[in-house]
Amino acid sequence: MSGNEIVLKRMPRAVLLDFYGTLVEEDGAVIADICRQVAAASREQVAAKAVATLWGRLFSRLCVESFGQAFQTQRQLALQSLRQTLQECGAASLSAEELCQPQFEYWRRPKIQPDAKSVLGDCPVPVCLVSNIDSDDLQAAIEHVGLRFDMVVTSEECRSYKPRPETFRKALATLGLPPEDTLHVGDSLSADVAGARAAGIPVLWINPKGRKSPPELTPEYVSADLTGVLRLFGGKQGARL
Repeated sequence: MSGNEIVLKRMPRAVLLDFYGTLVEEDGAVIADICRQVAAASREQVAAKAVATLWGRLFSRLCVESFGQAFQTQRQLALQSLRQTLQECGAASLSAEELCQPQFEYWRRPKIQPDAKSVLGDCPVPVCLVSNIDSDDLQAAIEHVGLRFDMVVTSEECRSYKPRPETFRKALATLGLPPEDTLHVGDSLSADVAGARAAGIPVLWINPKGRKSPPELTPEYVSADLTGVLRLFGGKQGARL
């Protein structure tokens, strides 16, 4: 819910928290620049927006296919999907490795959200970071932004990507709590909301642009920013999110 008084069915004993797009800004600006370069070199005169759509679709498909013995890291998937994008856009003369380098650098040195430190500092329960990024890149990013977490679970250690259940199950096992005693906070409908709900975990969806959620992915709570976490914990009877 957004802008209405809500009554919590159960006060969370721990928070599961997404990283990119939630605590730090996504790499959208870097991706947009890469897509402009591909469009400029394309023999097919493909627009940058079409390049982004194609690359995103290919990357998402690889993430779905990447689990268990077939698991590949985010860096591997980014390169593989971009190489295919270059081929399909008639820009194979470009180097996927060179194009992705600024993206990889951003993953390690992201821009923190303005309210991230205060929210984490005031959160009254343990926080377990649950991220789809590679373990080494995530650790570098955490150090860069100067944050600390009680626990960290990554896709690389679970060999699967959200919304698959493995990372959520690992986080719950690490916390030693059942799903209903936790709250997952994230910005992605497809990865965070869908994955957490499938695992039986209540969700606070970070939705700064006021997007509509489909009925099958309706989260329990919605907030424009991370301060919704503290507002949720702020009242005994409910919180205005």
